[in-house]
Amino acid sequence: MFEQLTEVLRAVFSNFGVAGPETTSETIVVFQSTIQWMAIALTALAGVSEARRRDLDFFGALVIAFVASVGGGTLRDLLLARYPLFWVASPIYLVTIFFVSTLGALIISGTTKGVTAIEPLVGPVRQVLKSDDTPGWVIVVDALGLGLWAYLGTAFALQAGASLLVAPVFGVMTAGFGGVLRDVFFAQVPSMFKRGQLYASGAAIGSITYAILFWMRADASISFTLCVAITFLVRMASVRYDIHSL
Repeated sequence: MFEQLTEVLRAVFSNFGVAGPETTSETIVVFQSTIQWMAIALTALAGVSEARRRDLDFFGALVIAFVASVGGGTLRDLLLARYPLFWVASPIYLVTIFFVSTLGALIISGTTKGVTAIEPLVGPVRQVLKSDDTPGWVIVVDALGLGLWAYLGTAFALQAGASLLVAPVFGVMTAGFGGVLRDVFFAQVPSMFKRGQLYASGAAIGSITYAILFWMRADASISFTLCVAITFLVRMASVRYDIHSL
């Protein structure tokens, strides 16, 4: 079953020009491309929700979704000299952002008006997701995306030959830089730089965990799972118990 799924994913991503380092096995490339696609979708959805909450129109929501989704990965690729950039080489990521932004703009409406033809379908969903504050589901989605990006940044850095001390830095940058760009577009001090609930710290802990497990030659699936899980749990614990950074 796993081999069949891998073959399907390999076919999908190969058609969109996805490629990885020559020293990386094809299976790992497919796995990381899938994780990157998931991270893009989750981050774009969280970005659209924040944009609609601030009453941005569809184009504004699309821009926020784009910069939040590809910002960290773009910085990672630039610093690691990975060209062309991942979203330039593989259109599937931009297609995903556009699809998620369109769907999100229709469902997470900033006003009470909707598209008449689909209102019976999206209306109930909109009522569930509507909130004046950041909805809980957005925090969960964002925390999961944070963990996925932390893994991707650290893993790609290690594959490119970065040291165990440097690789977690790429994990934090990849996980957090998209949020920095999003806040800059909102004309506010990036939340990542302000004293508040743990965000970058969660990505740092997850990235360091992955680097240590990589050094110990632990199983790749275990390393990935722990990196994402620890990052997610640190972020959620910070929100649940209002744990603040120093």
